[in-house]
Amino acid sequence: MASWGVVALVDEPAVLLAAHAAHHLAAGAAEVHLWLDRPDPEAADLLGAVAGVHLHHTGEDGWAFQGGGPRPKLHTARQKYIASKTLAETRLDWVMHCDADEFLTASGGSVAEALAAAPAALDWGAVDVAERVQIGGRAGADIFAGAFRKPWRAFATEGAEVFAAPAREYLHHGIAGHHNGKCCARAGRGLFVGVHHGLKTWAGERAPAHGSLPGLRLLHFDGLTELHYLLKILRRAQGVVPGAPSRHSAARLVQIAAVAGRAGDAQRLHRIWRLAKTLDRPQAAALEARGVLSHDAPGIAQSLEARLGFCPDLSPAAFDRALIAREQDLLASLRAEFGFDPESLA
Repeated sequence: MASWGVVALVDEPAVLLAAHAAHHLAAGAAEVHLWLDRPDPEAADLLGAVAGVHLHHTGEDGWAFQGGGPRPKLHTARQKYIASKTLAETRLDWVMHCDADEFLTASGGSVAEALAAAPAALDWGAVDVAERVQIGGRAGADIFAGAFRKPWRAFATEGAEVFAAPAREYLHHGIAGHHNGKCCARAGRGLFVGVHHGLKTWAGERAPAHGSLPGLRLLHFDGLTELHYLLKILRRAQGVVPGAPSRHSAARLVQIAAVAGRAGDAQRLHRIWRLAKTLDRPQAAALEARGVLSHDAPGIAQSLEARLGFCPDLSPAAFDRALIAREQDLLASLRAEFGFDPESLA
């Protein structure tokens, strides 16, 4: 059976890091490598004694992998660094690179079985994504509640049958976030890891021996709460340079412009969130009939209970309180630049 682990660059409330680790350990990961992008005593308290969890601090190695140098400025460059370093040093068969809000699952078997079934020539595989969505336009009882919509290949031609024009502006392949999935790479092949792809060279040449891993799916909680989603979008708005090339889809750029342009209007922000991240019941039924909506139940609360001996508060209100406490500097800058008030949304 194939051995595997996950690696993530993380800078989120500790409860999410604990959930990410507990879920993957329950799914069979031998190792979970969480690279803290800034010090996090609460995460260390929660996870420091959990077998299989490896907590690292970015920069702890002096950025010595691939020749050293200063701390990479871009978040994506730091992701590439920690994922490639982990893959190069692991004794496992496979390393999955994903974010703290992305949870690897297997359908009809185990992750290890799906990886063991991969062709021997496959150096890396793209794991398809399914994006969490709320049904009924309301947040769930906990931050992991909801259904999951998959990329809809016919969205460009059939999307108007399900979504009105304002919602379609926010969606790409029928989802609000990325549709490319993430990279699960086989160790011992000399690969590096980009954000979404296995790389043949550090400079970014994509490794040719790749394909899909059909038994696996990545559940993407793109915004654990409404506030979490809006902070994610506004953080990207801070980095927008007019006229500069963007790595975001056109739909994501529409979200960024809409949220930044209405950041002081709580009612307008709520409407943007509803259009981008929720479905009404007829829409849910239509997507389910097309095979692009599922009701996965990853059992994250149970995994947390099993690993920690208790389950932290997973309510949206508790997560928002932790988020506001953690992101004081970010919130101050968003208030100054955009007039954003988190208290009206939490």
